[in-house]
Amino acid sequence: MPLVIFVDDSETALASTRMVTDSMPIEVKQYLSATDALREIKSGLTPDLIITDMNMPVMNGFEFLQELRKHASTLRTPVLMLTTETRDELKVQGKALGLTGWIVKPFNPAQLKQAIARVLRLA
Repeated sequence: MPLVIFVDDSETALASTRMVTDSMPIEVKQYLSATDALREIKSGLTPDLIITDMNMPVMNGFEFLQELRKHASTLRTPVLMLTTETRDELKVQGKALGLTGWIVKPFNPAQLKQAIARVLRLA
């Protein structure tokens, strides 16, 4: 079963994503900070997809993405940004850093499911 990790400093946002993904054939792990997620990845966690918020304390979504891309195990791992940010220049910057896609909060549950299914090639 594919492993999807969500990184968001909002427990409400994580609860919302959990409700959407509960019926999907995936394993989900959630983190309230990018540093916690990064620590587990460095310890051997190998997610098939990472979905992260942009605006978080200590390490934002772009900083997290830059750190992920420094590790062989997550060099090619798809990363989706799930954020309230809508500015085109941020989307361009994200693509340049290796971001796979951008989903704007508040998200449509069907849209999030579809994005996960497409990236993971779920039937």
